[in-house]
Amino acid sequence: FVLAPLSGILMGAATASTTAGSTIASQTFSGPLTAAGVPAVSAAAMIHAGATVLDSLPHGSFFHATGGSVFMAIEDRMKLIPYEAIVGLSSTIVATILYLIGF
Repeated sequence: FVLAPLSGILMGAATASTTAGSTIASQTFSGPLTAAGVPAVSAAAMIHAGATVLDSLPHGSFFHATGGSVFMAIEDRMKLIPYEAIVGLSSTIVATILYLIGF
């Protein structure tokens, strides 16, 4: 089951996009996850939550769209990445705990 959030985190970081990261991770790892007995909805929730951890890196459009909309300098926008990662990691931990307790 660790594959689900981990693949979401890594693919979200690689693409700097929640949507693209979730899509790539789910298409790549759906077989092994379901073969391991992880329910599809649980795997999807953990992958999607994982993809939100590092989806706001500078090589993605979200980084520039959110900073540019408020005329924020790149240096200031970079300072927000750790806080965004904490929010994403929190949701990933919650999704994983919910899977573990069978909810």
